[in-house]
Amino acid sequence: MPVHQQPRWAQLRALSDEVDAASTLLRHGLAILDSYRYASRDADAVFVCLAGGTEKLAKLSLGLRALDADGSWLPRRVMRETYGHDIVVLDGAVRQIISEGRDRSTAPGYIQQLLKDAGDDLSLDLVLRTLAQYARRGRFYNLDLLADSAQPEPSPAQLWEDLHQQLLDERPDLRTALAEGDWETGRKSLNQLIAGSLWRWCELVRRAWITGAVGQQAKQWAAQLDFGRQPAP
Repeated sequence: MPVHQQPRWAQLRALSDEVDAASTLLRHGLAILDSYRYASRDADAVFVCLAGGTEKLAKLSLGLRALDADGSWLPRRVMRETYGHDIVVLDGAVRQIISEGRDRSTAPGYIQQLLKDAGDDLSLDLVLRTLAQYARRGRFYNLDLLADSAQPEPSPAQLWEDLHQQLLDERPDLRTALAEGDWETGRKSLNQLIAGSLWRWCELVRRAWITGAVGQQAKQWAAQLDFGRQPAP
């Protein structure tokens, strides 16, 4: 049965499950970061949760906005062909609808500040680009290698290490701490930086839902978003 012919209760159940899934993935991903130690052991788990949760939350935002504006969810073809798994493109589309809907918000000044904070966060751009790279190619890196179809792009573990190196370029103070041998503290600080940036993005989207910037449909579902406690600074 085509999606548009599904019973209303089935659509509502699917939407509720997807909102829960986005929240759970992001909440668990942020929690893993808090105890992250080794890329070889933890990188895939972090990527699965954070990339999956970010993609779901972005697509939910776009779908709910379309439902509000046009009375129907974005078609599967649009989700696949226009956005696919490209989290950077999805992020741009979500920020655009939030910006365009700012005047619908019950707190337009607050939403504008959250948009500015996200836009000024250079670390966030690096994190989202890395998640997008994993979502597009990295999920099956090792399985492809086992099937004699090795990918030219980095493994998930290497992707995570590359992200750390890019962040160190932005934070020479952390590079100094690592150079002085305080490896555990330096790595924890890097992961807190990643968690804080992604939390900032999640809060932008959540607050946009709560205040109506994404529309009335998203506002009705906002209470179901739960990303857990704010990461330590």
